[in-house]
Amino acid sequence: MRNVRTGIFAVSAAMVMAGAASAPAMADDTGAQHVITCKWNRNAGTPWGSTATQVTGYVQVLCSDRLDDANTRAQLQIYRSGGWKNHGAGVTSYSTARTIHVNDKAAKRIGSWYYRAKGTHFGQHGNVFTLPTYYSPQRSLWRRG
Repeated sequence: MRNVRTGIFAVSAAMVMAGAASAPAMADDTGAQHVITCKWNRNAGTPWGSTATQVTGYVQVLCSDRLDDANTRAQLQIYRSGGWKNHGAGVTSYSTARTIHVNDKAAKRIGSWYYRAKGTHFGQHGNVFTLPTYYSPQRSLWRRG
């Protein structure tokens, strides 16, 4: 049952993101349930040097109740060559808890660099919804060469 729900969720999220269906239309298809609200914890996620050679950042989503399906992603970013670039692999969580916490870790670059965490979240509880992309506060971290 979980795989079927996850598949339906992925297709529904893709349809909403592509504009092929609206979130209210998807709600009609899946049936109304009680309203759940989710938001980014904006007081969290500033990257830090977890070791001398590693940077860690995270994102956190707070929901009023458990979701049926969720997809929350954390991606470290580094500021170089005049813009923010993905740094490391990124981590995706499918947790449906009321508090969803996702860490991402990557190697620090030698020298002084600015890092931040980027977060994306899709959720479903009767209807599919997305939160705006979140960017954590940035921090300069240094690694000896």
